[in-house]
Amino acid sequence: MDDVGHEAERGTADEQGRGTAGEHPGDQARPRPRDPVDARLARFSGVVGEVVDPLMWGLDLEDEALTGYDDEADPTSDRFVRSYRTFAREAFEVETLRTAVAADAVEDVVRAAASGALAAPLHADISAPVEPDHDPTPHGTTDFADDFADYRSAMRAIVTEVDAVPLEPAELAVDGTTLPATRVRVREVTAVHVPLGDRGLVVTGPSDLVERVVVVTRPIRSLLGAPRRR
Repeated sequence: MDDVGHEAERGTADEQGRGTAGEHPGDQARPRPRDPVDARLARFSGVVGEVVDPLMWGLDLEDEALTGYDDEADPTSDRFVRSYRTFAREAFEVETLRTAVAADAVEDVVRAAASGALAAPLHADISAPVEPDHDPTPHGTTDFADDFADYRSAMRAIVTEVDAVPLEPAELAVDGTTLPATRVRVREVTAVHVPLGDRGLVVTGPSDLVERVVVVTRPIRSLLGAPRRR
């Protein structure tokens, strides 16, 4: 074979090794890491709850996210949460639980949702520092231990208050069908759970809104947008 033939042969081999421009040898064969969010979405595939026309109810959509952790024994460990905020800055959430809630666990789920809603202002105070309401320490900040103790005391008081309120049988309209539900109402906050086949739905917020908003379920992908191109 002449020199030109050898050069052509080497060029073909080099192109096969390099692949496309910008890639190193072996890139095409190496599996790409799996996106953990995509993996959770795949496991969560199906429908999730949302409020129809939030602005009509005075709601702004703040966030939508998968939250929780992996624990098959805990039905609330894997959730899709749509977080809204009223024009008065009150929290309103629609949580879709990936698995159904056992009858003996519904009470815990509903009470935890109500406690979380009542505790939201405490979390806001922690995440957004405000002017100290007592003398600062020599380092220029309030004492963390005292603040933490106050927070723990406030949380215990909220949980105790919620636990003292009896659960109520209720109804919640989802996709135009009225379904039996379980709720707890504390102060002006309501948390309600309704079973949706192999999933659970928890709606939490100001009582007057929870009783009036229109809730529907839609495929999770339609809410998060089209899949990214790889």
